[in-house]
Amino acid sequence: MLVYHSAYLSTCGMTDEPEPRWPRDYTLVAMIDQGSLAPREALDHAFAMTQNIDQSWTQNEGVRAMGTRHRSTSPGDVVVLDDGNLYRCALNGWSHIGTTLVAKMQEECGRGRGPA
Repeated sequence: MLVYHSAYLSTCGMTDEPEPRWPRDYTLVAMIDQGSLAPREALDHAFAMTQNIDQSWTQNEGVRAMGTRHRSTSPGDVVVLDDGNLYRCALNGWSHIGTTLVAKMQEECGRGRGPA
């Protein structure tokens, strides 16, 4: 799965500041093996693995850090699961915000329709 951080922290609607726009306002910061984790478990795992608690999360086993800015994952950040579903970190949990083009094509091909 892929973890993206927004260019600026989300206010989650608590101020008049605009919310970050996917994908324009985001940067890939980590790649994490999802393995056989179910979606909710995978999201929680991605969150836990990208927190700076006792050390930089870039030192966590199984995490491939990308780029040079490594803050903790926070509300407004996005995780892309291996199946292509996109989730935005919320104040309490995760919000499904869509699917990647690849996931949409896989879904269409799975129905025997092929890409449009």
